[in-house]
Amino acid sequence: MSEIWGLAVLSLVSAVTPGPNNVMLWASGVQFGMRRTLPHILGILLGVGSMVLVVGTGLGVLITEVPAVENTLKVIGSVYLLYLAFQIAGGGSSDRGEAAQPLTPFQAAAFQYVNPKAWVFVLAAVTTFRPASLPVLAGSLVMALVMMVVIVPCASLWVGAGTFLSRYLADQRRSQGFRIALGLLLAATVVYIWL
Repeated sequence: MSEIWGLAVLSLVSAVTPGPNNVMLWASGVQFGMRRTLPHILGILLGVGSMVLVVGTGLGVLITEVPAVENTLKVIGSVYLLYLAFQIAGGGSSDRGEAAQPLTPFQAAAFQYVNPKAWVFVLAAVTTFRPASLPVLAGSLVMALVMMVVIVPCASLWVGAGTFLSRYLADQRRSQGFRIALGLLLAATVVYIWL
């Protein structure tokens, strides 16, 4: 039980602090609102949950032991984050409504596999808090469920903050400035990945 509480605390800290997922959720909340962003949250849950199963059953060893795999993930993740930062900042579109659609569950789940913060989160959780008293698969399932339960309110908080801000950002000039700031914030996470 102590492993589960430790996992819940790690999950809370990891899920509520700024990172690529939360910046994207915030931007989606501003642009699309809570209801249209729910599939994005679902995708994060599915992505993180499946990563826990993959890492918990042994593939995580490959990622941590073979530097080329880790570096490849960092490069792919960095390029994708920069692309998303450009899209959030406006992506060359002058109309807020035509810039993008909310992420689908599949897109958000797939993003977790190139999200370096998600890898650090999952690897730290599995190596530190997997219940030793349970078989590997059962322990990984319990971990995935705990992490997913904790992620829901944290993700909803970021989307809710974005939805709340959307009223203030109804003005086109403020909205453009905010999107540029979010794009820059997301691009800054790439620097964090390589430090």
